[in-house]
Amino acid sequence: MIQLSLWLACIACLVASAAYFFRPERRYTQYVGAIAIAAHTFSLTQLLLNRDGFNFLTIGLLIAIIGNSLLWFSNRDKDLSILLGTALSLGAVIITLNAIEPWDLMQLYSNSWGTSAHILIASAAYSLFTAACGVAILLSMQEYQLKHHKLKQLLRVPPLQVLEQLMFEFIWAASILLTITIATGFYFIEDMFAQHLAHKTFFTIASWFVFSGLLLGRHLVGWRGQLAVKLTLSGFFLLMLGYFGSKIVLQILLQ
Repeated sequence: MIQLSLWLACIACLVASAAYFFRPERRYTQYVGAIAIAAHTFSLTQLLLNRDGFNFLTIGLLIAIIGNSLLWFSNRDKDLSILLGTALSLGAVIITLNAIEPWDLMQLYSNSWGTSAHILIASAAYSLFTAACGVAILLSMQEYQLKHHKLKQLLRVPPLQVLEQLMFEFIWAASILLTITIATGFYFIEDMFAQHLAHKTFFTIASWFVFSGLLLGRHLVGWRGQLAVKLTLSGFFLLMLGYFGSKIVLQILLQ
């Protein structure tokens, strides 16, 4: 049942991705996207109900669900079909990795509601930052094409001002959740600087400073454009390096 639900979710995400790329204007495309996200959610539920614990691929599945859901809701009044189609394709990749389990990953356990809440809030923060990163990439490409007068090659995306506003909305919400994540980590986890958490803690705090600096610069001096994009991508890189980088080193390369 688990394998079947995973592969059906993978197929649903690929179909929805194709629909957003090639038929974004059709009403049924949003319905197909909703079905894909529902199938994605069901497959994760099956994993959590039938396995004793979770690993970083399972958490990656949760991050993908939250991120795709956010983009799906945002796409109702803004044309984010290119970004949503790409996100669904990446979601299909994560589902496939969960289905084939190419590595013998260490299972994580949590009997504490506080630690579980910490993981859930962190996943939501990562999802929002991922969405902000995707919008930042679209914003950068849009600005580049406008600057070089490639008007015929403009992406099917909202205006620059709308994209920029959406990016900062995602960053604001994600930064609040990241702050809560760090606070709950120090409160509920006994030693945040233990050997297996030191790198994660360092890079997470570093990314918090990058995003906080970006928001402060935006508020005080109006940072925007390519500077905002570069800082967003830098903060996202630090965040992903802290989580997925440390997990890959500890659970795959050092096994």
